Amino acid sequence: MTEQQIIVTLATKVMGWKRYGETDFWHGDNGNLFDSSLWNPLQNIADSWMLVEKLESMGMAVELYTETYAPRNCKIWLDSTVIAEDEGETIQEAICKAARKVVDWQNGN
Repeated sequence: MTEQQIIVTLATKVMGWKRYGETDFWHGDNGNLFDSSLWNPLQNIADSWMLVEKLESMGMAVELYTETYAPRNCKIWLDSTVIAEDEGETIQEAICKAARKVVDWQNGN
């Protein structure tokens, strides 16, 4: 999956945003339009934190490990079960990879 495909999957399947027609704009949570090129949770910690907040609003707990010399790790829990876990070179990458696994889990994959 390309970086853009990952971003689109996270925007639509986790954040619940919708494309505005055939444009590069999204309908955000408040119904306002914004340019999709401005949201990149793989690179921007504020954007990846939006994923964490959304997952938590869905009843999941997100646990992050950011030790200096180890890969960054993200675990996502539902009740007392880890439903997704992954690591990355950055915490943003770990969050995005784990969030993608939540999408797969929700789809029964």
